[in-house]
Amino acid sequence: MEKRNGYVARWALAAIPIFGLLLLASSGAAFAGGGPPASGLNKHDFNGRYTTSYHGFDASITGTVSEPNPPAIPYAVSGAMFSDGKGSIKGFENVDYGSPGTGAGATCTFTGTYTVAAASNAMGGLVTLNVDPSCATVTCTGTITPTCVAGAFSAGSPTQWFCALSGPSGKALDCTEMGEAAAGGTNQAPISASHWAREN
Repeated sequence: MEKRNGYVARWALAAIPIFGLLLLASSGAAFAGGGPPASGLNKHDFNGRYTTSYHGFDASITGTVSEPNPPAIPYAVSGAMFSDGKGSIKGFENVDYGSPGTGAGATCTFTGTYTVAAASNAMGGLVTLNVDPSCATVTCTGTITPTCVAGAFSAGSPTQWFCALSGPSGKALDCTEMGEAAAGGTNQAPISASHWAREN
């Protein structure tokens, strides 16, 4: 019995490095593939209703005579987006700015188009969103129980988001807003990165 246990122990010790080499070989093969191929992802993989909530800081607001160099303004965003799986999106975002002394809010709806492609290294899942927003300023009155009402909507400057799709399952989308066409050189999109999770 002792001899048998000795054989088992020596076999186990010998198998550990072999098993480790097999793991390294299999993981190397997975990395060599570079992730899901571009051909494995298409417009339909980004499909359904997605929701988000995030916060950030906007340093793009221009200064005034009384405050020529304002600090970065904190803001919070929540929203939802629907993709039809055929190249079109629509959705909304609610934005609350913590401007010094007053604060400001807006609610925005948007429509747009998207493409699904591969990154330059053939890593699949690069989603580009072309977004056309329409926003309304939200005015709130009251301090204990505020009442907030959105004003008239007006078209905003188009933006473009570069996003990573979580593979063919399409359950998550992580985006960076790349900026907007600055009309008159004064409007710049805040720096933001958003995570969108699919509801279904």
